[in-house]
Amino acid sequence: MWTFKMAIVEAATLAMPCGAAMAQDRSVHLMPPGTVVKERFTLVDKTVPVPEGEFVFVASQVRDATHVKGEWIRQRVQLVSVYLAQLEGDQLRAEVLATTVLDPRFTYSKWEDEPCNRSDTLFRLDLSQNRGYQQNCLLVNHITSIYARQPPGIYGDAYVWLQQRGVRLPVDVVIEATVTRIEVGDWLSVTHRFNPAAFGCDVGRNPSWATSAWHPSAVGKDEQRKQFVDSVVAWGKAIQAQIDQDFHRRAPRGHDEPSSHRRAHRCGAKPG
Repeated sequence: MWTFKMAIVEAATLAMPCGAAMAQDRSVHLMPPGTVVKERFTLVDKTVPVPEGEFVFVASQVRDATHVKGEWIRQRVQLVSVYLAQLEGDQLRAEVLATTVLDPRFTYSKWEDEPCNRSDTLFRLDLSQNRGYQQNCLLVNHITSIYARQPPGIYGDAYVWLQQRGVRLPVDVVIEATVTRIEVGDWLSVTHRFNPAAFGCDVGRNPSWATSAWHPSAVGKDEQRKQFVDSVVAWGKAIQAQIDQDFHRRAPRGHDEPSSHRRAHRCGAKPG
């Protein structure tokens, strides 16, 4: 099984003039399904990093925002979501889901979403500065038995696409890192899901979220699983930092220090 190296695209690559960046990077939701991306993609006016390797753009979805209030006499705020997948043979290896405001001109509203309210997770990092206007949250959690049946929304489109390609479903358990960044009316959520079985991990028994071998009360009992979760946490922190930098880069970009590389734990691999 090939070594999986998590790498955030270097900030120096992103530090091109805004005009050049827009000319080069078309929003992925405007591209045809089947488009392959590496390292990063653009969603509207946001840059979304992806783990190492090739990811296939599968589906997009536009919907009205629900956790928002503002001047309702004006056009309602809409969100656009995109789903990308990485396969290895007949195994789902990783997924990326990203959602942001479809039209950046309509950022007059105040978001009522508080993503870091949840505490029963594998990891939680709340860097929020203002509950109403500036939120910056990382949650790492385990999800059991995904795609046991067709889910609603964009994951339902993913389910159909995976079935059509003969991918082994359901996936017993995934570890997901979700970063949510809110700045006044602007909003971005990025979720990266990793299938530990695709990294050589013994996933154990996972009959439910509460009784899973990856539950916060159980994962520390297995060193390999703990190291895998820790590596996803490190990746999530790096993504959180880059997204925050991107939110502060609305003026012409300067020169940033290159981001450090992150490596996910490969279960069974010898240290060093």
